[in-house]
Amino acid sequence: MASFEDHISQAKRNLIFFQEVNSNIKDSTDWQVTVCFYTALHLVNAHLSKFGLQYRRHTDVKNALNPLNKLSPSQLPENQYIAYATLQMLSRRSRYLLNEKDKNIGSNKANFTYDKHLAKAIKHLDTLILHFCSKYKLRINSISIKCIGIRDKSSLKHINLVV
Repeated sequence: MASFEDHISQAKRNLIFFQEVNSNIKDSTDWQVTVCFYTALHLVNAHLSKFGLQYRRHTDVKNALNPLNKLSPSQLPENQYIAYATLQMLSRRSRYLLNEKDKNIGSNKANFTYDKHLAKAIKHLDTLILHFCSKYKLRINSISIKCIGIRDKSSLKHINLVV
């Protein structure tokens, strides 16, 4: 089982990669959203490792984090749980061109990822970074990101917006 430190180290590497992709590769919002999710996944896996837990399926991770699962010792507060679940959903949209909110399974429409989706991913990742830095007294360096979908710079605490 990977250790807490292993997962935090990978999350930090992913953040650096996110910043590099954001600044150097145009038209990569889908990959940026995906990196946001996998950064969050490593933060969550670090958290789970504190309870001796390691899961191979995303559904098991979400169940362990779910604030309504009163038997789970690794629950997250509701806002952080929603942030993680939304990042997972946005990443699935980016990877599979699907919208999980669309109940029409037979739809032939491709659901691409745009700046508004990246903006949501950045905000949710920021929420999770702040939570885990506070909870575990972590030092994670801030990154600088460009995103035209975010208008209010003050809405972010850990991720810096650049123009």
